[in-house]
Amino acid sequence: MIPRHERDEWLMAQVAKGDRDHLEPLIRRHANPLLTFIRRMVGDRHQSEELFQEVFLAVWKHRGQYEYPRPFKPWLYAIAANKCHAQFRTRTIAAAAPLDDDDAAASSPDPSPVETAIATETAALVSAAVTRLPAQQRTVVVLRIWQGMPYAEIAEVVGRAESTVRANMHHGLAAIRKYLEPRLGQT
Repeated sequence: MIPRHERDEWLMAQVAKGDRDHLEPLIRRHANPLLTFIRRMVGDRHQSEELFQEVFLAVWKHRGQYEYPRPFKPWLYAIAANKCHAQFRTRTIAAAAPLDDDDAAASSPDPSPVETAIATETAALVSAAVTRLPAQQRTVVVLRIWQGMPYAEIAEVVGRAESTVRANMHHGLAAIRKYLEPRLGQT
């Protein structure tokens, strides 16, 4: 069990009081998963890095709105989702390019060139399908599949009932399936 003084909520309570030193552990702890979430939401590495910085700037700027012992992670992801949604409203998302780095990793340590090409193409198709989803569905699908959040936590992030989140997940996955089936030659 994490000691109370190292938990996210306690650290954020200190940040809310104006203690900048406690923001750094939060940034370090949440950097990779949050950046991955934002990147999957917007489909662009550079844009996601800018939004990541904007998210933590907003955390600092709105630190007084944090209410201890409210769970920090859903609060953080709600800020990130709102930043992504604002970006959607002001700018068209780039056509989904395959997410590079580790996003198209194959299951075996030494995949053949054909397996690598198929995995890369499939990852690009999935990325394109996700970026075509409406913002709310995209948020729910990314948080559930890539961030592994439970539905109750996602409901906190998006400010909706858990049943609505489950419906968004269902419709999002159906839309992804509908997009992928003709492109992957499935019936």
